[in-house]
Amino acid sequence: MILSIGRDQKGFASVTFLVLLLAIIAVGSLLADVAQLYAVKIAARHYLNLSLRAAAAQLNQDELRNNRIVIDEPAARDRFYEVLRANFKLDGTNQPLPGSLVDGPVEVCYFRVVNSDMLPFSYTFGSYSETITRPAVTGIIRFPVKVSFWGRIVSSGVPDSTDMYVHSTVAPELIAEHL
Repeated sequence: MILSIGRDQKGFASVTFLVLLLAIIAVGSLLADVAQLYAVKIAARHYLNLSLRAAAAQLNQDELRNNRIVIDEPAARDRFYEVLRANFKLDGTNQPLPGSLVDGPVEVCYFRVVNSDMLPFSYTFGSYSETITRPAVTGIIRFPVKVSFWGRIVSSGVPDSTDMYVHSTVAPELIAEHL
């Protein structure tokens, strides 16, 4: 009888260890998936900021000579899309190329060049609202991100991908030249 009790406890300890090991692996995988989604969001925000900065740099030179900051809207839009596509590795229709950060097409949900004659400028997109008080370029993009295996298990009924939104506003900054 004593030998039987010792064997049962060893078996129980082994089963408990295996269950706990699987739980730790599952939680670790879920944490890695969340970290991956966060890293994608940070990289996407960085890419959007670079695109908006390039757009905001498209200043009307004649107005600049008169000490007025006026962003050239057609040039800003063209430059925004050019840099956005280069950073995200997208084709001409915003579909991802091999090696792209995103798992599907990038949609520009909102893009606006705001110049002095429009200030203050307020807008709302979904539950987000902003008031811009100086010349700037603002944009919101949306793109699909694949949900990992563990993410689909934990959140049953979730599709294979979900949409991620990224927003930013960038104003040109001029540095005075001291002679």
